[in-house]
Amino acid sequence: MTHHRLHRLPCSPRAKQSLFAASILAASLALLASATGCKLMAAGAVLFGNEPTRDVPAEWPYLNDKKIAVAVWAEMDTLFEYPYVQLEIGRHIEDALGPQVKGVTFVPSQQVVQYQQREPNWDRRSPCELGEKLGADRVLFIELTQYTTREPDSPHLFRGRISANVKIFDSTAADTAPPYRTVVETTYPADSTGEYGTDDVSIRKLTMETFAREVAQKFYDRKEKL
Repeated sequence: MTHHRLHRLPCSPRAKQSLFAASILAASLALLASATGCKLMAAGAVLFGNEPTRDVPAEWPYLNDKKIAVAVWAEMDTLFEYPYVQLEIGRHIEDALGPQVKGVTFVPSQQVVQYQQREPNWDRRSPCELGEKLGADRVLFIELTQYTTREPDSPHLFRGRISANVKIFDSTAADTAPPYRTVVETTYPADSTGEYGTDDVSIRKLTMETFAREVAQKFYDRKEKL
């Protein structure tokens, strides 16, 4: 029987350099995967449609199956410049809250504003009275403290700002403190110093939509992107 010896072919300097480079690349990739594993997983989740989120519980989750009257208060200067602001904000909040809270219904905002106009001293009495008169279980009281559409120092730049004290009143418990209150401050656009080339109507609409969504989110569980 003839035994054949296997002879190792000589390795050229160029081949050695290629093997060395390949080993360095493999080690680097392994180190990168170890160091950025979480980030790569998150990136993969985004690519495949599973963007990471966290659960955000409602701050006051007790509006289910309740009839709500959204009552908006504003300074006279604001009402003079924007005479429909109470109706507009009321409707935006209805649109933002209605689909998210099970069984919630609303006294139409038009009806609430008509009551406010018939009763000029409505804001000197408890909001519970307004709720009782309009057949609401709860009053969502929005006390506007800021409502502007332009930057104070740059009036040519459009940037909406709405701030408000937000309170819930129980219409069946007159003269009691609101069981829930918070402050909501909205700026639109949030991540820039303002927008050129837009107009007052557009910026007001987008700011009110954002404000209404931020108010509504106080009252239902939701998921928030990380």
